[in-house]
Amino acid sequence: MPRAVITGAAGGIGGAVARTFAAAGYELALLDLSKAEQPGAESIALDLTDPEAVAEAFERIARRWDRIDALINVAGINHRAPVREMAVADWDRMMDVNVGHMFLTAKNAVSHMGEGAAIVNMASISGHVATPDYPAYVTTKAAVESFTFALSQEVGDRGIRVNAVAPGWVNAGFTDAALSEAENPQDIFDAAREAHLLGRMAEPEEVADAALWLASPEASFVTGQTLFVDGGLMRKH
Repeated sequence: MPRAVITGAAGGIGGAVARTFAAAGYELALLDLSKAEQPGAESIALDLTDPEAVAEAFERIARRWDRIDALINVAGINHRAPVREMAVADWDRMMDVNVGHMFLTAKNAVSHMGEGAAIVNMASISGHVATPDYPAYVTTKAAVESFTFALSQEVGDRGIRVNAVAPGWVNAGFTDAALSEAENPQDIFDAAREAHLLGRMAEPEEVADAALWLASPEASFVTGQTLFVDGGLMRKH
């Protein structure tokens, strides 16, 4: 049975990733700030930006498993504020969560991975298409791709593949928050219809399927790449 570690598994996209990997027969370790609920999974609640907590989590995983076949980094946060108004602490927290946690998990996971293993990092079209008032998020998602490319070169000679998934708008997570705050939620769905060639936003399971494929043997000759799951949004820009 293959084994996968998934971060952000208590969230909308991360939860979909966990369910998809479980259905594909993976044994799971789920890492998030709060405990993720998935039958049969090892669920560890921790601050993913804390180096000691992350190291302890992977030591715990190593005691249970003799190897890690996939590391799927989904955890991320968002914060709306233009540069001139953003607090330094908010900027730093975005960098630590969205990029820093991927460094920490990879740092601790790679020694337990070997030929055929895969790392998949959650990027975003926001790393390519800037959005007003979200400079920190845009910056972190561009950095996720750069980290992905660099790590793929570092571990490729060990047969470990590293790729990223870049979704367009997803009907989960940050969209849920936007819908809860919107005066007219339908406006968000109308904007999604206009933004994507396919006329809608993605469902989280569609993003999860992409992550599963990149982690699987079917993608055995794919590394250092970003897979856009964006319903054609990039083609409209």
